[in-house]
Amino acid sequence: MGRPSDIVVINQDFRKLADDYLLYVNRLGYNRKGNKARFNYLNEFLSWLECRGHLQLEKVTTVEVLDYYTYINNRPSKTTGGALTLKTSHSHMIIIRDLFTMLQSERKLEINPCSTLKFEYPKHTVERTVLSQQEIKELYEVTQTAQERSILSLSYGCGLRASELMLCNIEDVRLREKILIVPKGKGNKRRIVPLSNGVVKDLSDYYYNEREELTKGRDYNSNNQAFMLHIRGGRMNVYTYNKYLKRIINRTENQAIIEKEISLHNLRHSIASHLIEQGIPMEQVRLFLGHNQLETTQIYTHINKKQLEKLMQ
Repeated sequence: MGRPSDIVVINQDFRKLADDYLLYVNRLGYNRKGNKARFNYLNEFLSWLECRGHLQLEKVTTVEVLDYYTYINNRPSKTTGGALTLKTSHSHMIIIRDLFTMLQSERKLEINPCSTLKFEYPKHTVERTVLSQQEIKELYEVTQTAQERSILSLSYGCGLRASELMLCNIEDVRLREKILIVPKGKGNKRRIVPLSNGVVKDLSDYYYNEREELTKGRDYNSNNQAFMLHIRGGRMNVYTYNKYLKRIINRTENQAIIEKEISLHNLRHSIASHLIEQGIPMEQVRLFLGHNQLETTQIYTHINKKQLEKLMQ
């Protein structure tokens, strides 16, 4: 077989099925560039079935799915020549699982051959540094402005990604409703983040008491709807957010915190772990963070296996 993007599926029903799947994931709001990769991966599976004489998807069983799993885990990468990464193999299988889920939901399939299969998300080998709840408290204690507290509350209290922080607009922060809208998170997925009373207070203090003064800066213009402005009145970028965070960290004079070299994304890791530690159901944490898969949420947590098993019961 060639590269997944070069694979040609001959069977007309399979080709239509791949097109239907592409429409399906587009409707779900996934990133269109990522959807093209999903489409190519699916075509590889359909071509693999063709080569083995399986031309009716309703007759595909768990055996064929597991055979393909073995194949994809042993197929060399068309880019490097080496084995596919565990994450890539996992992505291939999740697409197949989603295909059969789509067909079953549309009543085009009675039995889902993936229903009894579980494709484990590869364990992350990179250590994800987090702050303890006490260390987070220390950061808040040394803030000097409402803006600094708001930066912590958006990145930690709301669990926003750095890119989501940068794109956050005034209209997205609904203080009266105590929610924050993320119009386009990862994969262009929209989500609603609940705001605690403390976060509402921090964001309100900044917006009503400090933001107006920042609009007097030379970079401000009336079309700028960014919620967070830098000192010259322009939209704050990721670099500037991290610069503010660095100042707060250094102000604690806590060497243990300083040595962790925390960035905005580490605060997102921290809130995920802290929510799980407090007994918040994993599914709720997944929705809060905007993850598509529960496995992704699990690798953001830093509690021991026994704690996790207890909470998942």
